[in-house]
Amino acid sequence: MEDEFVAREKKILSILEQEIADGEEMADAVRAIAEELLLKEKGFAPSDISRNVQFDVQLGSETARSRVDFIVSAGGKNAMVVKCAAGSLSSRERHVVAAARVLASRPLMVAVVMDPMSAVVLDVQTGKVIAEGFDAIPTREQLLTMVSEKEFTPYPAEKLEREKRVLLAFDAIQCCIPQGADGGVSLADPGHTAK
Repeated sequence: MEDEFVAREKKILSILEQEIADGEEMADAVRAIAEELLLKEKGFAPSDISRNVQFDVQLGSETARSRVDFIVSAGGKNAMVVKCAAGSLSSRERHVVAAARVLASRPLMVAVVMDPMSAVVLDVQTGKVIAEGFDAIPTREQLLTMVSEKEFTPYPAEKLEREKRVLLAFDAIQCCIPQGADGGVSLADPGHTAK
């Protein structure tokens, strides 16, 4: 009986490992699509884009680590965060907005979550969907206009703790899925190129 249980457990673990590998392979493909889109179609320079950005999240006495796939700057200011997913964009909208609100002292303006088929663009201040589709992702010129016309306002401190909890909850749900190769950029790293 115990051998049967062990055999089933090994089979389940094998299936989960394969699903994790497949999900990571697809997420890597989405990252490549996102980077090409930002550079070739949206007009951003390589220096405008920070890749695989890792940052610390302080919640009470605990410190956790989170990450986003890309931070895009315009006019010398971080303005847009991009998170890539293997699918189910609607389930990740809240995650990317929380990341954009938490990762800097002033939240970024635009949050994007994308998969191989589409993208969702969100206003970080309101958390509302602005538009959908790859065409909806702002170009460099559009992001520059947003930065010059819209005030960056700090996210209210009394709400920031909730955003940290939301972010870390989503990170925990995805903890079994690798989120990119080691060696990502850290906001704490002195060589970090994000503005």
